[in-house]
Amino acid sequence: MKKLLVCFSALVLTACSTIPEKLQLAADTPLTNYQDALAVSYSDTVAQARWGGVIAKVDNLKDSTRIEVVHFELSASARPKQKDETLGRFRVYYPGLLDPMIYKKGKSITVVGNIAAPESGTIGEHPYQYPVVKADAVHLWKDIQQADVMLVQNPFWHTPSYWHHYTPYPYGHAPVVIRRSATNGKKAATTGNQAQKKSR
Repeated sequence: MKKLLVCFSALVLTACSTIPEKLQLAADTPLTNYQDALAVSYSDTVAQARWGGVIAKVDNLKDSTRIEVVHFELSASARPKQKDETLGRFRVYYPGLLDPMIYKKGKSITVVGNIAAPESGTIGEHPYQYPVVKADAVHLWKDIQQADVMLVQNPFWHTPSYWHHYTPYPYGHAPVVIRRSATNGKKAATTGNQAQKKSR
C-alpha cells in the first residue's frame, strides 16, 4: 500500500514539474528577475523574462492586449505560487486580442517575452512604476484540482498475524483507498505567436 502511494505521489510531482511547451526556453537562456527589471538598460541588450502572477486587469487596445499582473514567484513548472505577499505588479503587452472573459481578473498567468521600458501609472490613486514585458507567449493556468486521498480500514480485514500462514487479504478484505477530487473543469490555455491552443 505504501509503495502504491509513493508511486502515485511521484507521478503527480513529475506531472506538476513539467513546464508548458510555449513557456520553455533553452537551458542557457539568461532571464531577468522581477527585482532587477527596473535596472535593465533597454537600449543595450535584449533582456528576456519569464514572469507570472495573478491577473489584476485586462485592457484590449487597438492592436494589442495589456494585462496588469500581480507578480508571484514561479514554481518548477513555471506556475505562480500565490502567497500573501508580492514584490509588486507588472504590465504585459501581447500582440492581438485576448478575450477578457477568458483572461479574467484573479486567474493565474505566466508570460515569456522581452523586457521593455517601464511605464508610469497608478494603482487606485497611488503612483506606480510598472516593469513591462512584451510577451511572445502567454499561458493561462487552469484552477488547481483538489484531491483528497483517505486510507479506510476495511472492518473485515485482519493483520497477517491473525491469518498466520494464510494470505492477509482473504476475499479482498484489504485496506481501501478512497480518492475524492473536485475541479471546475476549466482547462488551461496557452497563447503564443498570436494563436491560442489548449495546453497538453
